[in-house]
Amino acid sequence: MVKLLPISGKDLPENVCERRVSIAKLLLFGFAIPPIGLAYFIVRTMITDFEGSTYTNCEVLNILPSVSAIARAQLLGWKLVTWLVLPFRLLIIYLYRRYYSHVFTRSLGCLVLLFFIYESLSTVVMALWVHISGDSMFHKVSVLSIWFSSFGYIGISFLCFKKQQCYAIEPHQRLSYMLKRKLVISYYSGTLIMWCWYPLHTYFCLPLAYSIFAFCEYIVSWSLMGYLWTSAFDFYPIYLCHDAQHGYFLTDI
Repeated sequence: MVKLLPISGKDLPENVCERRVSIAKLLLFGFAIPPIGLAYFIVRTMITDFEGSTYTNCEVLNILPSVSAIARAQLLGWKLVTWLVLPFRLLIIYLYRRYYSHVFTRSLGCLVLLFFIYESLSTVVMALWVHISGDSMFHKVSVLSIWFSSFGYIGISFLCFKKQQCYAIEPHQRLSYMLKRKLVISYYSGTLIMWCWYPLHTYFCLPLAYSIFAFCEYIVSWSLMGYLWTSAFDFYPIYLCHDAQHGYFLTDI
């Protein structure tokens, strides 16, 4: 008889795991990097390059830099954060692929994953060419790609989680849904206000319009980062285990 390698905890006897790492703690740590990094970059940019980062062609009063201006001002730091978080993005792509196959229909789960993969690729592309001027078409397409993919990912995945909430009985499942709901409200509210103020700055050059747009960008960015951070609660009972005989494996999702 051919002896197959274990792929999950079901294939192993109880208490076989000698060493284990909590997936939830890994994700809590990994996805805490972007929001903390963004806050640091905002403060650092305003201290070191306030005039340059808040300047626009309208030449009116502005007090906050946009996310794009911050990324260009903090070029190396922005790239570093992007690459540090990429392994955690790849990890939840793998985990959610297994998770969605259990709780969602296959087509819906694939659609959510495609949106997230598209958003991750757009984020990497923007980091690689973040030095390009904000007025260039390439930059605009990159930003719109991130916005479009995150808009679709958050919306569809939350609707799926909302449907699943009827069957959620564990405390970590209820906490995940509650946090996601609040973050979805802030994300879409910030998006609506942000795009209302963008033409007011671009076409009418109203004072502080660019700053209000930038502040809404912060809210939208932090909401997306927070939404990814809640993935830790979706995989709260999951562990990466290691055993001398069986090697590395994940407990069941």
